[in-house]
Parts: sequence; structure tokens; C-alpha cells
Amino acid sequence: MNIRSLRRYVPYLRGLVKSRKVGVRIGRGVKLTGPGEYRLHRGCQISDGVRIFVGPGAVLEMMPRSRLGDRSIVNAATRVTIGRGTEVSWDVQILDTDFHEIVRLDGSVGRMSRSVLLEDNVLVGTGAFILKGVTVGTGSIVGAGSVVTQDVPPGTVVAGNPAKVVAGTKGWR
Repeated sequence: MNIRSLRRYVPYLRGLVKSRKVGVRIGRGVKLTGPGEYRLHRGCQISDGVRIFVGPGAVLEMMPRSRLGDRSIVNAATRVTIGRGTEVSWDVQILDTDFHEIVRLDGSVGRMSRSVLLEDNVLVGTGAFILKGVTVGTGSIVGAGSVVTQDVPPGTVVAGNPAKVVAGTKGWR
């Protein structure tokens, strides 16, 4: 075996070292920080330059064949789950927290963090934001640059700020 043929195994070795899991592919410059729990299943991929913070008691779970694109950011204060076969494009942010409390006009305090779930076979376009408390249904597509603040029904296409349903879909390839 020569050096060129060994190079294709480097991302898998990075995955083994950083995640302590066999079969996880991690690109260059990936930062996995925070004391939380990383459940990275065999066959998931984290591309170059991704930054992930998983806070105390929080969980990030990436199912098999899921992928986080280059330079994406994930901040988990409670739980972020990326489903089987889900593709997150580059420069996407997934945030399950506001990072601060919000005091309403009546003096009550809103929840600072709520989990995020991207179900199976979801496609998230470049530059999208997925915010706290959102579930994106199976087979849905989130358009580029969208800001998702509410649940996305399965089999739909959403786009805009805030993201709204613009079409139905039978999936993507």
C-alpha cells in the first residue's frame, strides 16, 4: 500500500481519534467541544471546518448515512438529532438554544433551550438556520438561506424567513 491509497483512510482515522467510534468520517479542522454526549453512529460524516459544541447534559446524535456539510455549526444545550440519510449542506447552523433567557411582557421567562430533530432523509440547503424546538419531518427539504422556527411537516419543501411550506415532495436525490 502506498501513501496515496492510505490518504483515503485519514478522515476515518480522525473519526476514530476524535469520536472514539469506528466508521465515523471526520474532515479537517473539525472542532468537537463541550462536555456533553456525542452519539456518532457508524457511517455518519462530519465535513471540513464544522464546529460542534455539546453542553453539559446535552446530546448530539448523528444516525448512519447522515452528513454535516463544510463550516456548519451545531450548538446543543439539550439535544440535537440528525436522522438516517439526512444531508445538511454547508454553512448551516443548528441551534437548540437562544443562549439567554427571554423575559416576556407579562414577566414570565420563556424556555431558553428545546431539542431539535431532523428526521430521516431530510435535505437542508446551504446557509439555513434550524432553531430551537423544531422537528423537520421525514423526506422534507429546507431551502437555502431559510430560517426554520416552526416544525416542518413530512414530505414538504420549506423556504424563506421565516420558513413556510412552498411545495410538497416525494423526496430528493
